[in-house]
Amino acid sequence: MKKKLFTVLLCGALAVSAVACKKEIKYKASDLVELGQYKGMEITLNNNYEYTEEGFDAFVENSIQQLGIFIPDDSLTTVEEDSIVNVDYVGSKDGVAFDGGSAEDQMIDIANNSSATQKTGYIAGFTAGLVGHEVGEEVAYEVTFPEQYNSPDLAGQTVVFTFQINYIANAIDSKDKLTDDLVAEKIPDYTTVDEYLAALEEKYKDNLETALESDKETAILNSIANGNIGTVEKVPEDLLQARVDMIINMQEKQYEAMGTTMEEYATSAGYDYEETIATLKKNLEESTKTEIILEAIADAENIKIDDGYKEFVKNIYTQMKYNNAEELYSDFSVEGYDGRRYFELAYRTEKALDYLVENCVVSFEEPPLVEDVEVTDDEAVQEDATEESAE
Repeated sequence: MKKKLFTVLLCGALAVSAVACKKEIKYKASDLVELGQYKGMEITLNNNYEYTEEGFDAFVENSIQQLGIFIPDDSLTTVEEDSIVNVDYVGSKDGVAFDGGSAEDQMIDIANNSSATQKTGYIAGFTAGLVGHEVGEEVAYEVTFPEQYNSPDLAGQTVVFTFQINYIANAIDSKDKLTDDLVAEKIPDYTTVDEYLAALEEKYKDNLETALESDKETAILNSIANGNIGTVEKVPEDLLQARVDMIINMQEKQYEAMGTTMEEYATSAGYDYEETIATLKKNLEESTKTEIILEAIADAENIKIDDGYKEFVKNIYTQMKYNNAEELYSDFSVEGYDGRRYFELAYRTEKALDYLVENCVVSFEEPPLVEDVEVTDDEAVQEDATEESAE
């Protein structure tokens, strides 16, 4: 997904408290920055964005593995340390099944002590007792929950899990193992292998294009931050304070929901609150410099609010669970700088970044090679000793 500059400037926060605007903060971006040559700016990328069969094959294999498709293998009858096993299980404490401790048709990964499909881990020892048992067996053994488990009734408690071993499975982890029947049964919206692979090819090409555009943006933003197309000697203090106020208000609203304040939380975590605010202000000064440079480019290129702004701001307030733009603007208003102005600037600087991406000159270079590190005899001996002690 394409990076959005305004999300960087928001620092990942979710909402702010409404603050009535008083004296409006005024400045002219072109007075604060002396722009250099930004049209046709040169950037260098070292990733490979070209379609290759090797790259596509790796993408296909990873995509198939992420699907988590497993099929029974009747030739496998004994659970091994690296088996994928389908089970039903019931957890009981003092002979009584407890809530959330039972499940059916679960595919578990013995080696990783995790769900084979969801990749989520189990508590220590949950799957180990199945090793060596046969398909069709019922197996029961004790497992102890960790002291810090999120359920007070189970934290630190020893319970009994009873497993029914249904079958041992093989993973479908490459395109060679796919069949039309498997695709139709296991992969929604597709009925044949060819149809699925064709869709993956389109996705792979789209990913390459998206990666190229994203990396262009990153390289341009880095170039701006390094002062290659303009420098801002000093951010106006009132503008910088407005950005600081916005972030503090964002954070305070979140901490208020937790029954505390930003200062109380920082202090309890061992941080000096004043230093925390000073660091925040310093970081915001750098991001605001980038904002000012892009605003100056937007002014120079006569980039204005157009019909695309409505969709832009709608996407934001919808994602942030607001009912409309006015609610968003209200919550993002701070003294001297109202929310509408903030998001309109975000839109214009976003389009200025798009302009730079569209007009940049890209050169590509091979990524640096990682040289093999020679291991001395002493290091090899020490490594062997470490492995033996671990065993």
